[in-house]
Amino acid sequence: MPRMKFVLAILVFLAFAFFISWGVLLMLHGQPLLLAAALLVFLGTFIKYGCLSH
Repeated sequence: MPRMKFVLAILVFLAFAFFISWGVLLMLHGQPLLLAAALLVFLGTFIKYGCLSH
């Protein structure tokens, strides 16, 4: 089971990286909405799960 969690964590990280990168490309064309949404979801997820151990 720990291997599966590790693989899922990598897949989630890659999904975040994909959407943030896509958002940067769209922002260069004047559409910052996807970047803002992806960063908010990433930061919210990071804060929620990063603070669980404290």
